[in-house]
Amino acid sequence: PRPDLDPRDVTAVLDTVLDFTREELERAGVNVVRDFALDTPHVLADEGQLRQVFLNLLRNSREAMPSGGRLTIITRPAEDAVEVTVRDTGQGMTEEARQHLFEPFFTTKEGGTGLGLAVSQQILQAHGGSLSCQSIPGQGTAFVLRLPRA
Repeated sequence: PRPDLDPRDVTAVLDTVLDFTREELERAGVNVVRDFALDTPHVLADEGQLRQVFLNLLRNSREAMPSGGRLTIITRPAEDAVEVTVRDTGQGMTEEARQHLFEPFFTTKEGGTGLGLAVSQQILQAHGGSLSCQSIPGQGTAFVLRLPRA
């Protein structure tokens, strides 16, 4: 569905999703670091859809760290946007896998549908934003999403 865009505090949305997943992340041995800029401006977003994107990224990160690790969530104001980085210390991925990440039904996970990142990217594009990925095999992955300022 088309997003219902309203000014939202992205850090408050992140806090809600992190609180919701806290127990799941703790059980998996994932240490969460919240590095939120104090002056993060509001973004134009559909809160439910934004929560869906964050939940998908957090779960992907947890699954990339089967033996635990560190998950760092960073918010930073940009010129006309807000950037949110979700960085894990997981397995990382090859360049070939990274190039196909946002294609529907592409997955590197056993039992995965290959829809989470494709849907997340569509949601962010419908918001006038973007989703990108940087990854190094054996060192982890960082997803960077950009949302327009309110």
